[in-house]
Amino acid sequence: MKPPVKKRPVRKNLIAIDGTLDKLERLRVIVKEKGRNAEPFDLRIYAKEAVREHVDCNNPLCFNGGISLGDVLREMVRGHQEDFIGTSFCTGQEGDPDEGGPYPSCDTRFEIEATLWFL
Repeated sequence: MKPPVKKRPVRKNLIAIDGTLDKLERLRVIVKEKGRNAEPFDLRIYAKEAVREHVDCNNPLCFNGGISLGDVLREMVRGHQEDFIGTSFCTGQEGDPDEGGPYPSCDTRFEIEATLWFL
């Protein structure tokens, strides 16, 4: 059986246009995807220009999944938090969206390490 085709809308990079990154001198963000059906990877971001709002889930069974990296960074900036180590869980579901639900939640998780240097 073929995995379902991922149907994701194109997402705008809101973190790049909402001014959050303007408060930073530099940053370092590492995102690691983990889980039973995940395709493990390390996303490493060292430049503000490379930050993205959303990190997609690579679980072949997941649809509409991933995490909002922008939300994590906005919260850090709002609280003037320099370091963050934590886990965010995929917001997607597993299954074929054309076959009808209910669908179980995707069990992929994203381990995030972020360091921000403020101006």
